[in-house]
Amino acid sequence: MAQPEFIKPDFMENNSAEEIHERMMNNLPSDIDDMPGGFPYDFTMPAAEEKDEFINYHLVRALMIAFPQYAWDEWLDLHGQQVHIERHQPEKAYGNVKVSGTVGTEIATGTIFCTPATDTGPSIEYSSLEDAVIGEDGYVIIDVEAVESGTESNVGANTITLMAKPNKAVTEINNPERITGGTERESNDDYWDRIAAEYDNSMTYLGNDANYVRWAKQAGAGDCIVVSAAEGPGTVKLVLIDGNGQPANEKLVQDVYNYIVSENDRSKRLLPTACAKLICGPATTVKVNFTITGLVYDETTDIQKIKNDFAEAIKAVYAKAKTENVLRYNDVRPLITGIEGSDNSGIAGVEDFDTFLMNGEMKNIRLSKEEYPETGTLDFS
Repeated sequence: MAQPEFIKPDFMENNSAEEIHERMMNNLPSDIDDMPGGFPYDFTMPAAEEKDEFINYHLVRALMIAFPQYAWDEWLDLHGQQVHIERHQPEKAYGNVKVSGTVGTEIATGTIFCTPATDTGPSIEYSSLEDAVIGEDGYVIIDVEAVESGTESNVGANTITLMAKPNKAVTEINNPERITGGTERESNDDYWDRIAAEYDNSMTYLGNDANYVRWAKQAGAGDCIVVSAAEGPGTVKLVLIDGNGQPANEKLVQDVYNYIVSENDRSKRLLPTACAKLICGPATTVKVNFTITGLVYDETTDIQKIKNDFAEAIKAVYAKAKTENVLRYNDVRPLITGIEGSDNSGIAGVEDFDTFLMNGEMKNIRLSKEEYPETGTLDFS
């Protein structure tokens, strides 16, 4: 949920430098020259300009940071602290690599594996999280974590193929599955969304679906699907995605479970007593490829910015789709140019388009109970 636009209060209107200065001149005694170029006129204009800046910049910003729905960055962090919610910091991607070679070869904790550098970017490095030894079958699976935080460290399968310091006893390196979970610092909009949910649900620990979604997000998940009575009465399953809309990796799944269950400190346990078992797992995602043709947009934007804005706006529609088990075409299409007379103003700078398709069609996409939409390709032209 995006933060609402701040609307300046009426009492702050009519306070441009020119309007302020005009009132100053009108308040001069009648025998004082108030014409432009005169000493009183020129001498008082700087004061009017200073007052203009104070009211229309500094006072506006002071009002904005006083309320969480308008605050940003470190000011929004202070509001989060009031409800005991910290902003999510950048996370490192996590996964594993398969190292093949001579039986008995030791791989120490902290060994650096990496992707090859390309024309479009540098090599991405990953550090092993445990000591390992190549076994009798000629290989070992090692958990790794990206050296740097952020989304750049999320890579596809079969891309980590090198060691920073080659070992003659190692014949092959590969990551059989995607490396995922790397995220950027939580945006102001996403952070505000969690703060607003905490205000709405403060002091309620009933274990309803909204509580589970809120707890999962607090633990670092991007979103989750709540499946009640997943394995019979008293069981709840959380189907998780990360902050990038990807299926949660093993580390994030465990983080969410630990946060809610808190096995080592029952005083922090959020799981209701009536819930005998909590199950956490990654979502199965359904890729949705979006096509827009005939885009008409002004000089304030470009294709890449339109793609970025669309990818951010679609998250709210995905959250609705998970509850209805369907991604509705008519919920997504209005994101582009908006709906007249509503709060949805569309993507900034977009004026019109010819066709909009989801997976090549103008129709809804059905989802099973544990499926979550995932943005695939964005073919905008």
